Amino acid sequence: AQCQDQVFTQRTGEISSPDYPAPYPPLSTCSYSIQVEDGLLITLEFVETFNVETHPEVLCPYDVLQIKTPKKQFGPFCGKTLPAKIETQSNVVNIAFITDVSGAHSGWKMKYTAAGLPCPGPEAPPHGHIAPVQAQYTQGDRYALSCDTGFALLENENVVMSFVAECRKNASWNKPMAKCIIVDCGQPEDIDNGTFTYLTGPEQTTYSAEIQYQCAAPYYTLKANSSGRYVCSDDGYWKNSQGEATLPVCEPVCGMREDGAVERIFGGRRAKPGEFPWQVMLISEHGELGGGSLLYDNWVLTAAHVVAEQRNPSALRVKLGILNKRAVQYEEAWAEEIFIHEGYKNDLVNFDNDIALIKLGHKVPINTTIAPICLPGKEERFQMKANAPVTVSGWGRTETRSSSVALLYTELIVISQKECTDAYANKSLNGSPLLVTENMLCAGAEEGGRDACQGDSGGPLVFRDAQTRKWFVAGIVSWALDCAVAGQYGVYTRVTSYIPWIESTITSNS
Repeated sequence: AQCQDQVFTQRTGEISSPDYPAPYPPLSTCSYSIQVEDGLLITLEFVETFNVETHPEVLCPYDVLQIKTPKKQFGPFCGKTLPAKIETQSNVVNIAFITDVSGAHSGWKMKYTAAGLPCPGPEAPPHGHIAPVQAQYTQGDRYALSCDTGFALLENENVVMSFVAECRKNASWNKPMAKCIIVDCGQPEDIDNGTFTYLTGPEQTTYSAEIQYQCAAPYYTLKANSSGRYVCSDDGYWKNSQGEATLPVCEPVCGMREDGAVERIFGGRRAKPGEFPWQVMLISEHGELGGGSLLYDNWVLTAAHVVAEQRNPSALRVKLGILNKRAVQYEEAWAEEIFIHEGYKNDLVNFDNDIALIKLGHKVPINTTIAPICLPGKEERFQMKANAPVTVSGWGRTETRSSSVALLYTELIVISQKECTDAYANKSLNGSPLLVTENMLCAGAEEGGRDACQGDSGGPLVFRDAQTRKWFVAGIVSWALDCAVAGQYGVYTRVTSYIPWIESTITSNS
């Protein structure tokens, strides 16, 4: 029979005599070899029937089955009794079956399995899970450890993304069991002009702990509908309710001021500390004085004609929180960049688009004496109607008068567009007609004839919004002609016309 040099390398298999269970052929020399990888041990088990020709007195003289390993021999086997299971303790087994000329016997069949010594059963650590789960793990078997949500794998004191162990041939694992440790987001980051408090417990920074950010009230508030509540997420980051790891931002509260009695006053009146915290003093490189209004904590709104000649932004002096021009206590900032409206002509006659923004080099501290003014919205109530009360403030430098040492303010009313256009019709400066456009707003004293030139060029014209009880900027001091004369009005850049320009300039340069 063709039964020589058959090699088996799988971990399990079946081997039988030729033609089993029919009688095996005579005069055959069969050889089978089981060879599995080092470390595995082969077990042989005879199954079904066993029938090999024998002799009552002599041990297997006719047909014989022999089993050998490099270290040991089993058998010879013959007769009709199923041999017992053989633990060979080897990874190589050679089987020989030799038959003589006569006889008709059904032969034999065996199943073999090769298995390593089992490794100790792995035990999952707390919050850990082993897969696959097996009754025993032998050489080459692996398991992976995973952790509950909010827990991380720790191997040799290092956090790892995955963990797989393998059973070695000496029946030991190739690495010790990892641990599952709770994810720790660490100390939350501080934010400018704000603080955080631990909600879950003192210094609690592990998975699902919560913290609350707050801004320094009353001067700062959380920007854009952020609740300020953050949770330690399973990936180790503090995240807000939208699942973002970006920190909340504290932005200054605009339009708040220290309110004294709001008497209606005509003619210049000295401002008290904190009454016009958005008022900015600008001193050009040529020593000229102008005004501006603080927006947020690092932008100043002013008139284009104030900064049009300013070649070097850093030479522009920016003073905040100052009432008396000669004061030594004030906040000084520096201009990083100046943005002049692209539609401004700078010809001293056409003052259309007389608006500019100054980006400050750093954020200024917000307090009782320094605070931003609010920008008006698109709502109807922000469209300045005739007779609406407005306030202008400044140190009163105009084309015609020298300036005041103290910050002054004057209560005015909005003049209808028609009345203002009529007042300036047929008026000219240096031989060119003065134009009042839709982008301008006029204001004057209620009973006429009072000085409406109280502001500085670039300074704020503001009003209090009844709905929010905050102060908003309506105009920027732009130009006037003989404004102490009855029937002449101060002309201001109309801020509502420029909200898109202001917002896009700030957004694209922040």
